Amino acid sequence: LRLCGYDYVLSIEHEDSLMSANEGFQKAASFLKEIILKEKTGEMWWA
Repeated sequence: LRLCGYDYVLSIEHEDSLMSANEGFQKAASFLKEIILKEKTGEMWWA
């Protein structure tokens, strides 16, 4: 998303009838916390 210039909100949709709404939210939030980029890109240190 950042490559496309998007740096705003993400939406969680949970429609799994085999999992409670709370458990679905907790799992989705946990997953997103691990993959969301938090730091701005800096100078190219490798070039």
